[in-house]
Amino acid sequence: MTHSAASPLPSQVKKPQSRSERSARKLRASKAAQCAVQAENAQQTQDADAKNVKQNNAFADKKNIMWVLLSGAMALTFVVMLFLPDTGMGGGLVSTYSAMLWCGFFGAALWRYRATSGWAGFAYGSVVGLVIQFISQII
Repeated sequence: MTHSAASPLPSQVKKPQSRSERSARKLRASKAAQCAVQAENAQQTQDADAKNVKQNNAFADKKNIMWVLLSGAMALTFVVMLFLPDTGMGGGLVSTYSAMLWCGFFGAALWRYRATSGWAGFAYGSVVGLVIQFISQII
């Protein structure tokens, strides 16, 4: 009888592993853990990117202050040019339209930023631009 009661079964016998086999097994386990962490980070990044894409759409975002600042700067540029001599904006129909247009854009952006109608803001801004143009002709 080759198997006695004291000897373990062949399936329970652990083979001795060499150092290279142990290090290879540890390396595989660490790579598997890294891949799992990277997959989790990639999923979190995709979720965050999906939220940011929806939030960072500058054209659809009514609360984006940059449109108010840019249109205000352009309106201010044309209004200042109305009052400066020899800038080419002092008289004529183009000066009236430019002041009305840019003040209207500024009014629309400001009204949209305040969560009201952009069309009403454009109308009010255009009227202000027209009044400023008339005042520049008087002065």
